[in-house]
Parts: sequence; C-alpha cells; structure tokens
Amino acid sequence: MKVPCRWLAEYVDIALDEPGVRRLAERLTLAGLEVEGITATGGLTGTVIGRVLEHRPHPDSDHLTLCHLDLGEREVDVVCGADNVAQGALVPVITVGGELPGGLRVTRRKLRGVVSEGMICSKAELGLEEHSPGIWNLDATVEAPLGTDVAELLEYDDYILDVKVTSNRPDCLGIYGIAREVAALTGKPLRRPALDVVASPPPIDEAFAVAVEDPEDTPRYTASLMSGLTVAVSPLWMQHRLVKAGMRPRSNIVDVTNYVMLELGQPLHPFDADLVREKIIVRRARPGETFRTLDGVDRSLSEDVLMITDLDGGLAVAGVMGGERSEIGPSTTRVLLESAAFAPLAVRRSSRALGLQTEASHRFEHRVDPQGAVTAARRTAHLLQQITDCQVHEGILDTAPRVAAPQTVRLRPARARALLGIELPSSEMREMLSRLGIDVASDGDELVASVPTFRSDLDREEDLIEEIGRVYGYERFPSAAPRAMLRVGRKDPREVYKDRVREILTGLGLDEIVGDGFARAGWRRTLGLPDDDLVVVRNPMAAGQAELRGSLLPGVLAAVESNLNHRVEGGMVFELGRIFSRANGERESLAGALFGRTGIPLQGKQEVDLLRAKGILDDLLSGLRVDGVRFVSGEALGYLHSGRTARILRGEEAIGLVGELAPSLNESLPVPTRVILFELDLQPLCEEGIPQAQFAPVPRFPSSVRDLSLLVPAGLPEAEVRAAITAEPMVEEALLYDLYQGKQVAKGRKSLTYEVILRAGDRTLTDEEVDAAIGRMAGRLGELGVTLRAE
Repeated sequence: MKVPCRWLAEYVDIALDEPGVRRLAERLTLAGLEVEGITATGGLTGTVIGRVLEHRPHPDSDHLTLCHLDLGEREVDVVCGADNVAQGALVPVITVGGELPGGLRVTRRKLRGVVSEGMICSKAELGLEEHSPGIWNLDATVEAPLGTDVAELLEYDDYILDVKVTSNRPDCLGIYGIAREVAALTGKPLRRPALDVVASPPPIDEAFAVAVEDPEDTPRYTASLMSGLTVAVSPLWMQHRLVKAGMRPRSNIVDVTNYVMLELGQPLHPFDADLVREKIIVRRARPGETFRTLDGVDRSLSEDVLMITDLDGGLAVAGVMGGERSEIGPSTTRVLLESAAFAPLAVRRSSRALGLQTEASHRFEHRVDPQGAVTAARRTAHLLQQITDCQVHEGILDTAPRVAAPQTVRLRPARARALLGIELPSSEMREMLSRLGIDVASDGDELVASVPTFRSDLDREEDLIEEIGRVYGYERFPSAAPRAMLRVGRKDPREVYKDRVREILTGLGLDEIVGDGFARAGWRRTLGLPDDDLVVVRNPMAAGQAELRGSLLPGVLAAVESNLNHRVEGGMVFELGRIFSRANGERESLAGALFGRTGIPLQGKQEVDLLRAKGILDDLLSGLRVDGVRFVSGEALGYLHSGRTARILRGEEAIGLVGELAPSLNESLPVPTRVILFELDLQPLCEEGIPQAQFAPVPRFPSSVRDLSLLVPAGLPEAEVRAAITAEPMVEEALLYDLYQGKQVAKGRKSLTYEVILRAGDRTLTDEEVDAAIGRMAGRLGELGVTLRAE
C-alpha cells in the first residue's frame, strides 16, 4: 500500500525530511509493517497559480503564442507552444529561477525575438502524469488566490512509503490505520478525521429502504443520502493525494469515496439516487442472471456472486464493482452512498467467479470492520459537504445499528515479562496498549483488555504480549546467550522408517518421484478408482487441486506417461507419501511402477516382468524385517491383468498388491508397453518400526543338503509348498532354484526344485535322521497333491 507522508502527517506528527522518513520506515518495519520502498516525489519551486489575461499569436511563429499572465503581485509575459491555452484560464506558471520535479531550471530567455519570463506547465511537466496533450487549465472552482505556491497546494517535496500489509492486519489498509500505528510507536498524539455534517430534512427513510437476504454474507449495510450536488473536478490537493496513492482522479463524488477508502480502509460506493428504485436489496445472483459492470462488460452471474439490487434489478457486484445503470454521471445531483461490511468469503467468491479484482475487493477479502461503516459514511458526507456545499439528509439506513461489544482478553503482566524477557511495569504495558486504541483496566494482578473491533487479530493473551513487544521495540531487547542445554534434534521414527524404504529401493535400482499430494483426475478415472471417499479441499488454489489423493498409483502412472512421452524406453520408479480418505484419514503409502526396459546394466533389452517386481518387494520387506508375508494370486482389480496379479498378505491382513497393468489400459499410454504396478500400505509397518536384529552364533555342527524335485498342481501357490517344507523343525532354509513346465511334466502339473538345508543345533545329523525328515515333508506335501519327482 502506498502511503504519502504528507497525508500521513495530517493525523500524526512526523518528520518530513529524508532522514526522518527513513527512521520512520525502519521503525514500521521493525514493528511488523514492512516498508518495501521509499519514493521521493521530487521538488517543485517557483511555480504559482496565474491567470491568462491576454494571448495572441507570436509575430515570428505560426505555432507559438504570446501570453500575458497575472501572478497576483505582478504580471509577466510568457511564450507558450501549447494550442489549448485560453484567455481567462487559471494555469500553473513556473517563474524564472524555478525548478521542476525533473530537475529542469527555468531561465529568462528570448524565443524568436520575444523574451519569455517563465513557462506555463502541463501535468506531465509537474510530474502528475507521464504524457499530457497540452498545458494544465486549472478548473475555475479552484479556491486559491493568484500567486499561490503550487508546491504547497499540491503537497510536493513528499515521500511515499510502499508498505507491505500482512493479511492479519486489515486495519492497516488505510492511511489512518498506519497513522494509528505510528502514533503508538512514537507516542505522538493521534488526530481524528473530521466527521461533522449539517443534516437537513427530509430523512432518508422517507425515500429508500434496505433489505439483506443473508446477514452471513452482509454483516452490516448502511446507506446515506445527499442531494444538491454538482459533478465537477475535485480539489487539487485531493487529486494530488490520490495520484500519489496510486489512483487516478475522476470527479469530485467518485474521488471523495476513493479518498475515504484510502484514508480509513473502508470501501464505499456512490449510486445516482435518481436511478435507484425505492429499495436496496442485498442478495445472491439468480441462475441465468446477467449484469453490465462499470467497465461496460456484460457478465453472466452464478449463484456465488453477491449482488446489490433494487426493484428493477442489479446495481453493483457487492464489494467488487458497480454497474453502468446507476453510475455517477455529469447530470447526477443526488447520491445514495453505500458503506457496508461484506463477508470476506462472499466477496472472494464473487471476485473469482467474475475474474475481477479491485481495490475494494482486496480490502473486503481481508475483512472490513463492520463498526467502521458508519464512520466512513460520515467522513464521506463531511468531505462532500465541504467541497460541494451539498445537502446531507437526516438519518442513515443501517441493517445492524447495535454496537458490537468489544472482545475481552485477560493479560498477566508476569507472563508478559517472562515471554518477552524484559522487565516492564504493568503501568507501561497499559500505556502501550492504550496507544493502540485498546482500553485496559486492572483486575488484581491482571489486566483486562477491551479489544476494539478493528483489531480482529487479537483474541488471546499471547497476541497482546506481542503487541507490547512491537510497541516497545524488538531492537531494544537485550541480547543474551542461551542458557539452556542445546540438544541435537532427532527425526521422527516414521521418517526414519521411510528413509530406510528409500535406501532399499534406490539400492535396488528404482528412482524416486515426488507428487504434489493432489488427486490426478485423469488417471484416477482411467483406473476406475472411486472418488466418493476423497477429501475435498474447501478453497483450492487451482482447479487441479480440488481433492487430495486417495492413492499414489494415478501419480505414478502420470510419471510413466510423461517418461514415455519424452521417449524414455523404460525404468523403475516409486513414490513414497501420504494418501487421504474420509474413512481412514491420512495414511503412509508406497507405490511404484516398472515399465519397458529395466535400465539395469548388462541386461541388454530385457523387459520388466512380474517376477522382477516380486523380487524387489521381497528384498524390500526382507530389508525391513517384515515376516510372515506371502503373495497370493486372486481376483484382479479392474485395472490389473486378470492372470498376473497378486495380493500381498501378512498373516491374513492385506497390506498391498502387485500386478501387470491391464492390456486394455496400455492403449492409454503414449507407447504401449508392459507396466508392472505395486502398492503397499506402510501405515501399520511405520507404526511398528523395524524390529531389532537378532544375532545367533555361527553353527558348530555341519548342515545336510538335499535337493527335492516336486511335481506340483499348476494352480497351487508356491508359498504353500514352501510352508509345508519349512514346517519341518530341522529345515534351516529352502531355496527354490528351478521351475519347469513342459513335455516331461504331465498336463496340469509343474516341476519345482528346491535346495533344502537341514541342521541341528546340538549334533551332526545322521542320514537316517535326514531321510526321516524328508519323509515327514513328503507326507505334508502329499496332502497338498504334491509328489516327489523321479529323476
């Protein structure tokens, strides 16, 4: 926000020289209102208001004019090259020896044989705009005598502070709010803007009424009425202040409402009262309703848009922009002034629905104090009456006339001293808070603060303590070395577990990808994943961020698709992160994909397959010391190959799945290729952590090794065969090293060959003991339909 220092000085005494302004900027920045820049407007000397008494053509030029000017105490002759000079007009004149903001110094000189004793100025030459079509003809209503110093009239030699106002301080989105902060920081008295008006009958309620459909959208709406106005240019001082604050002057009525908005932070809107029919109605737009805004655009409205209407239709988009139908024009003589407080969310919805952002919507979106609406209306009426001598009608229409009670917050001075680390008496704390407009009373050892409604950010004791620290000055806090013992931070055990997962998978040749945490609508629909359990973002930053992800697989497939688009022939990737659902909340999850070529050296053009994915998961779960895991083939999900899918079980609990992408979905990829997907629910594993390793001494007795070649039913899972073998207590390890299906094996059967290692901890096994153990294994295998294969 741009803050002209001369305007600021109207409410609080400040130094207006460069060192003083820089000190002020530093103090504001240290107090939390960061001053991002200081702009000097430039000086102006020797420029006064003059009147053109006579002008005639130059005797030796077809484009120059000789002007005889009255400067009040003296008259001068000036040569002018502008074609819009008019006899009798008031003009700004820089005299000999004067200097313009750009540094140009005017001297007496001869132009085509005629001496010129100054120059008639344009707005551009005075630094008020970039380009001007001619000289500046001042309006005849300028209330300043001839010879008035233009620098004083327009408040030159000024400095403009560019203040960054944080979202929690909407009270500082006005010059007066900044002045209140300066007064609190410096201890200088704060001067209030004048609000006095002379009210006249008839009262406003005889001509208009106000109705609000939903008080949640509009906590307060006020309207006041003025008549006897004449639309003209606003005073020069007001125009220049608006220009320095970043707004373009338009007319006296519009300029005053913009001036009060910049002054008090309260947006206002003037309607031509003769174009408003009887009653102001604040409501949501109706389906199919259209409205033409002040910029001449016809806009289609949704039900998200909050409207100001009358009995004939729309008047304005509430808190955003007015409409053409009731705008102030040259013939306006009566003004119905709106001063309201709209809900920030309602204005934000309207602004986004229409793609409109204005100075008013910016302030409403940060919250406007409902109690300030009447003050702003009175200030506007005061200025308009001073400038135009208009009639201000009695009364004000107000939908919430009751004064809201201030919030009460208790403060313990001892607690404040402990948190701030400085010794401050309670009396000083009271005085600092009172300078911020906070009424404070004592209650025993505590202070009771009545927080004004414009400070919506103060609702607990710590907030008041922070205010005391700001006003006292953080730069005054003593520096001291920390006395507590510093401890090295530790990672959360869950993050340690996830780091171990990353370490294992990257060691196996996989690359990690990182998504943004939001649902991928395209791949989610392609996979057929349900969306009725997704967590919806209430106020998304973008269209693609409306829902949190319920699975990592859509994001992994999006990464596969992106790689194939960039002609990457294959790879192995994984993503580790959180997924969200309404039923289960946040859960840690792992998902990955193997596609195309493996990318592993010395394996040529070999493509990924399901066994490689199973091997990776086996190694991962082994490295995490997760026991009792088995892969069970079963009914595939719709997006996985019906014959190449397995559920991952730990005991009877499903913790994941692995399978090949269904052939029908391969067509969705830029290059059809084999894709193996896997997904693991890491939540229970993270909570358990990695079990402590159990160490055993090197066996003292030798092992016995036997090879078992088995004929197994083709549909029998290998895990059940392995379980029957390892059920024998003497079995130390069973290694499957051959799988065969062919002519030498009966139809419906497969051959599995295991290397079985047997060992006893207290003796060397005899051949008889080994044969007996093999026999017991054969018996258990026979129950599964497995027979020993004869070589």
